[in-house]
Amino acid sequence: MISMQALSVQSLPAWRTPLKDPRAPAADEKSPGFGLPSLSEMRDSARSMQKELAAKKVESVRQRRDALMLMVKIDPKAALKMTAELAKELKAAVKDFVDAGGKNPTMGEMKMMQRDAQEAREAADAAVEGLPVEDAAVDDAGLEAKTEAETAKMDVEMKRAHAAYEAAYATAFGVADDKDARADRLEAVVSAAMSDAGFFEQVKLAMGELKEAREKIKADWAHLKAPNKDDWKVADKAMAELEKEIDMAPTGAPEISDAPRIVTA
Repeated sequence: MISMQALSVQSLPAWRTPLKDPRAPAADEKSPGFGLPSLSEMRDSARSMQKELAAKKVESVRQRRDALMLMVKIDPKAALKMTAELAKELKAAVKDFVDAGGKNPTMGEMKMMQRDAQEAREAADAAVEGLPVEDAAVDDAGLEAKTEAETAKMDVEMKRAHAAYEAAYATAFGVADDKDARADRLEAVVSAAMSDAGFFEQVKLAMGELKEAREKIKADWAHLKAPNKDDWKVADKAMAELEKEIDMAPTGAPEISDAPRIVTA
């Protein structure tokens, strides 16, 4: 749990946005510090870079679609060979992405993650809105009209009431902070899952374009440069291996790092 006093200096994961105390005055923006990254941060950075490189490989394959379709018309045999090469590139990209922790969540899993995140956020918002409010202070003029003993007694009671309020507020704020942290984490999971799903969507689109080219080649069987059975055997194997790589990719919610961000200065 993050204490109210340490909100501005606590080392938090990159996905965590500290819960602001509604009673606290607006804090000045603080520039990031320049501390050395931890081993966890360097690992996460390496994984992120590996995912980006995998995505660029897929993009590169899709950018060659027009050249592939032109080749289908000019030289179907060479075009079929090209589909096999591109399928291998896609397979390698998928493997790299999965090795970096990428997941291929199903639609059902995505809906569950989004539902859990929404419910957690609603619970966190409700906890913040339900923070206790201190009763209005006793009017000063009323205190002056009382005897010295009564005033002292009232002062003690007010201090006791204020201490009880502070304790109740601290407890409620801690609960709200925990709920806010859970909501932040689940929202980060949804964001990561959407990003991962987007990668596999691009892979499937690229694979669909390769299959489209294959169908055109197959339909133009009478072309003078049509591929033979051996050519098809090689191309079919490459496509089958790509489909297997996609099918074997793990599903479910992606893991998000708890490595703390660099502490602000």
